[in-house]
Amino acid sequence: MPTPIRTSGWWTRQGGNTDDGRDFTDLARYDLPLPDLPAGVITQVVFAPADRHRRLFLRMSSYRRADAVFVADLEPVQLRQVTDAMLGRLPDEVFLAPELVTIPSFDGLPVPAWLYRPRTSAPGGRIPAVLSIHGGPEGKERPNYTCGGFYQYLLSRGIAVLAPNIRGSTGFGSAYQKRIHRDWGGDELKDIEVCARYLQELDWVDPQRVAVWGGSFGGFATLSAATRLPQYWACAVAVCGPTNLVTFVRSVPLYWQPIMKELVGDADEDRDFLLSRSPITYANHLRCPLLMVQGANDSRVVQAESDQMVDRLRELGRQVEYLVFPDEGHGLAKRSNMLKAFRVITGFLEGHLLGSAQA
Repeated sequence: MPTPIRTSGWWTRQGGNTDDGRDFTDLARYDLPLPDLPAGVITQVVFAPADRHRRLFLRMSSYRRADAVFVADLEPVQLRQVTDAMLGRLPDEVFLAPELVTIPSFDGLPVPAWLYRPRTSAPGGRIPAVLSIHGGPEGKERPNYTCGGFYQYLLSRGIAVLAPNIRGSTGFGSAYQKRIHRDWGGDELKDIEVCARYLQELDWVDPQRVAVWGGSFGGFATLSAATRLPQYWACAVAVCGPTNLVTFVRSVPLYWQPIMKELVGDADEDRDFLLSRSPITYANHLRCPLLMVQGANDSRVVQAESDQMVDRLRELGRQVEYLVFPDEGHGLAKRSNMLKAFRVITGFLEGHLLGSAQA
């Protein structure tokens, strides 16, 4: 069986010998000659030690390439792409690389973020922007082919994207990751605010045309931002995001319930605290148009989470659009639904950020 390894060169295996007789029991390191790898994100590595050709199988993506499988031959050293999920044969120069920036938060904590800037400027020199909040919350924003090229499409329409790794993100140490525990809607919302200010202070961004969007925890963060920081947004898009933390922690799957108290809070013991951090508590503060997207079969964030928020906003007379997919769960799995959802999402963003004529 192929043995997974880490790209650092460290790998483990339970006992045995190498082909040349060297013993390894716990941890061994081998300096392997590798071919030049393209810039991007390696999401999976598999090593085939029994293969006489000594091959690495790599799953890689980048800002201009969807996930693809590459084979790295070590003897002789060469790299070959063996799958291709890209459609349309778009030339590489169409895609724009992000810039890694660091934004100091309210407490001095550095928040890393990927800034995507369109190639062309708008009349007047200032363009709209979208602040994108990843899910998890213990996930990570990386410079890959996000959401099937969603960022690159926005760039092609003259809309910038800022994708931060707010506190709670993985890849920056356990202390950074654990800052989100029992603090949903707390300090990470302050990170989002400094990111919004960062965008508005860029001399090429129109401060009146900044949107926020995200899915799952990113949907929760989007709703928190839209209702508790309403002064920053021209519009917002929330996909399958919790709206009421009390009902959310009670409705998650059984296999999540033992850890919900540690990660979010207890529905009974922490009820007042959780309500103080719930977007639905601040629904009357919403100013901007809002689009919500939900799967009817979602077991992680049940449809009732979105339903109650939409009902409350409509009672208040706020501008909210609601798209429900009856055959989807948490997120979108079917290609036809993904195409429909992103047509609606991009149309919504373009309409409010570019104006109906340009959209």
